[in-house]
Amino acid sequence: MTFAFTEEKIAMTNNQDLTQTLLIEDEEISRTITRMFLKGICAVDFAENGEIGYEMANQKQYEIIFMDIGLGRGMNGMQTAQKIKQFDNYKNTPIVALTAYAMKGDKEEFLANGCTHYISRPVDKQKLIQLVKDILKEL
Repeated sequence: MTFAFTEEKIAMTNNQDLTQTLLIEDEEISRTITRMFLKGICAVDFAENGEIGYEMANQKQYEIIFMDIGLGRGMNGMQTAQKIKQFDNYKNTPIVALTAYAMKGDKEEFLANGCTHYISRPVDKQKLIQLVKDILKEL
């Protein structure tokens, strides 16, 4: 599979046996940590903003999407999640809000606006892995 995006924007793995996931995240350190946490469990493609993530979802089918909510310029995570959910093949795809927003009411807002699951930062590796396992049981 070839994307019209630079290597700098996307780090892809060729292991098609793993759960295909997309992480839409603007912070490089968060992308690196998430990749390390999910190594051997998920094949993770990366998008550094909502617009690129939306286009990647349009070009490839992902089983799980991890969504940062605060994406800097352009679409935020909720807007991106809502747009991706408009694709027929993504109506039932889990979108996990993976975010530092952890104030009272944030989780409920994200779940009401396109995300199906929520995990706050800093991310606990075991909680993230367990969430992925739980999601895969639901698929």
